[in-house]
Amino acid sequence: MTSRRYGRVGCFTLAAGLVAVTVLGCSPSPKSASSGPPPSAPPVSWDGVYRGTIQITGLGSSIDRRWCETDPQMTVQVAAGKFSYAMPHPNAPDNPTPVYPATIAPDGSFRSDIGSGVMTGKVAGGHMTGMIDGSVCVYSFTMDRS
Repeated sequence: MTSRRYGRVGCFTLAAGLVAVTVLGCSPSPKSASSGPPPSAPPVSWDGVYRGTIQITGLGSSIDRRWCETDPQMTVQVAAGKFSYAMPHPNAPDNPTPVYPATIAPDGSFRSDIGSGVMTGKVAGGHMTGMIDGSVCVYSFTMDRS
């Protein structure tokens, strides 16, 4: 009888132990208590006034270099990640002034294709660089946020 009594206590202890292990095994660990992806970095603002220079880096054959001349001082105002650059050509026939509208992507890159030219570039920190490949003239620019 004694062995039976201990046997039952042993089974009860074993069963209670299995229940405790099962319950503890199903409890969330502190590591899995938080769910979802880690918080993302706050969005970057490119807004501000950028000032710098633009220069001719190439031109089509049989094109008078004076036609490509533009104001070497370049300024753009970025607001809500967007800007527009009007590029005058005072010495070209009909005095064209193409306008390049651009939106800066989260990685700082931008591209504006107006059909007669393409402006591409990148903003990193407070520095903007890029190029404009116009219909007959090619330019590079560099500006800093002031």
